[in-house]
Amino acid sequence: KIGTFIERRPRIDLEKREQRARRRERYDRLPSSFFFWGLGSRRGRRTKGLRDRRHRRPFVALLDMGGDLFHWERVWTLKFSAWIALGILGARALANRATAGRLEAYRAKRGIKVSVDKLQEEIWLVACGAVLSALSGCLLAYGPTFARGCNLLDTSECYSNVGSSDVPQEIALYYLTEVGWYLSLILKSLAGVGRGDSFVMEFHHVITLALVIWSYVTGFTQAIGVLTFFIFNQSNPLLHFSKLANYAEMTRARCILFILFAAVFFVSRVVILPAVVIRSTLFEMPLAVTPEEWSGAVVYTWYTTNALLLALWALNVWWLRPIVRVIARNVSGVDQGRPQDDTVTRDCKPSEPAAAAKGYKKKN
Repeated sequence: KIGTFIERRPRIDLEKREQRARRRERYDRLPSSFFFWGLGSRRGRRTKGLRDRRHRRPFVALLDMGGDLFHWERVWTLKFSAWIALGILGARALANRATAGRLEAYRAKRGIKVSVDKLQEEIWLVACGAVLSALSGCLLAYGPTFARGCNLLDTSECYSNVGSSDVPQEIALYYLTEVGWYLSLILKSLAGVGRGDSFVMEFHHVITLALVIWSYVTGFTQAIGVLTFFIFNQSNPLLHFSKLANYAEMTRARCILFILFAAVFFVSRVVILPAVVIRSTLFEMPLAVTPEEWSGAVVYTWYTTNALLLALWALNVWWLRPIVRVIARNVSGVDQGRPQDDTVTRDCKPSEPAAAAKGYKKKN
């Protein structure tokens, strides 16, 4: 037994030395500003090296937990998402200024009672939602990563790049764009270029942003992440297009568009999401790694990813009730062809039909 222990010990020490060398290499790739803001040691601020454990801070020690599956140097690349978000907010401000006069004239001509900012909000969300839906569809259809078995029908190869530290350029650009988009959705009301969303919608944005960043940092969940984006992006343009028709008081068009949105929403977010994505992350992700990788880092990714996905799916199921209620009001004609906006965005006061339905009396 003693001889067996002595024979095995050099091999274990060699594995530990190789693991430490990989960690040092990963630390050396971190930018200098990572240590300038106090996330590293005093020595690390000057040399970017964290080879002395005595000088480490607790946050840097946390980097060891991830092993080779967490790529913390990618956090620094999220600065491009911040610039993308600023660019989106700037483009939104220019679009609002360019369309305000024409929309005001159209609103006065058609006798539309909603404000111009509501029309601008839905036009912007329709355009951007259509672009993101097309980008995710093209990436899924023509990307080399997804031609080998990572699509709606087959997810067996979605975790084939577990040990790779390189991100395909098209996936990295798409992820950074999505992070910038959700940052702009959260900050639009603070920047004064958009309307504030309801608490549930803001919670949805925060959960989605956390899931996107987590998927980007952990690397091997990126392929399944693009597939998730494709599923989520299909119903968004239809929702805002139906709201735009609702604001324009196009009774027949808004009814058809909203029923089409409800069908796509139910099929994609309530059925396909758990059947394809959540099933894959629950059962196929553990099989794509070795037992050592699973106990070292993947188990934390598995719990976090599935918790966030289940939270998003629960929100989608919760949204089925207001969707069915809106369809019933459109079909029965309870709202009398007038727009209502108390489900997704935050209004200061209920509209007249909603107030009448709830028993409020109009003040003279």
